Amino acid sequence: MAKSGILEMDGEILEVLPAGKFRVKLTEVDLEMICYKAWKMKQAHISIIAGDTVKVEVNQYDMSQGRITYRYNPAKPQPVKQ
Repeated sequence: MAKSGILEMDGEILEVLPAGKFRVKLTEVDLEMICYKAWKMKQAHISIIAGDTVKVEVNQYDMSQGRITYRYNPAKPQPVKQ
């Protein structure tokens, strides 16, 4: 269950930037944004490289930045949203 005012979208990592930031292109809308890893991903040392598919939490009031909450496993098929 997502928090109020938070949108969850899927995206693809385009570029790894310094200071733990990533340039992400959202798949549902034609938008690029700067994102950072959520605390649980940092704590678990989950690595993200260019080309990975991720789930991003975006604040509905500021669509220029977001937080990466999940990295999809490339070996498993991704869920289809309807």
